[in-house]
Amino acid sequence: MKTHIKLFTLFCCSIFFVNVSSAQNQKTVLNSKIAESFIATLNHQNYNQFESLFSENASYEEICSGRFYQGKTAIKNYIVATVEGMPDSKFEIVSIVANENQAVVEWVWKGTNSVGWPQMSIPATNKTMSLKGISIMQIENAKIIKNKDYWDWNSLMKGIGVE
Repeated sequence: MKTHIKLFTLFCCSIFFVNVSSAQNQKTVLNSKIAESFIATLNHQNYNQFESLFSENASYEEICSGRFYQGKTAIKNYIVATVEGMPDSKFEIVSIVANENQAVVEWVWKGTNSVGWPQMSIPATNKTMSLKGISIMQIENAKIIKNKDYWDWNSLMKGIGVE
C-alpha cells in the first residue's frame, strides 16, 4: 500500500511539473514570436500592428539617446518618425532569446538617410547605413510592457554621414 501511495504521489508531482514546464515553454515560444512580430511590423511599416504589440501604458526607452516614451500611442508616433527619416528601413534579425517573461532580439538596421530627422536637426544625406543593436522586451499577458533599445549613437551618425 505504501508503495502505491508513493508511486501515486510521484505520478501527481510529475504531472504538475510537466504542466508548469509546458506553460513556461508556451510563454517562451509566444514571447519569441512577439519579438519576431516587432521586427516584421517595422519592416512592413505596419504601425497599427506595431502599436498592438504593446500594453496600453507600455514604456519605450532608447538608452543611447536618453529618449523615453510612455504609452503605446507615443511609442508608435516615435517609431513612425524614426522610420520616416529612412523610408527604405529594414531590420534583419540576427538572433532572438526568450523566456517566459521577456525577449531579446539582436538586429541590424539598414537604410538610406533620404529624408533625415528635421525635428532633431539631422539633415538628409542620402547615405546608406547599417547599425547593430538589441531590443530587450519585458512581456506580460502577451503584450510588451517595457522595451529598451541599445545601439551606438556615434555609429548611427557616422553611418549616415553626420559627424
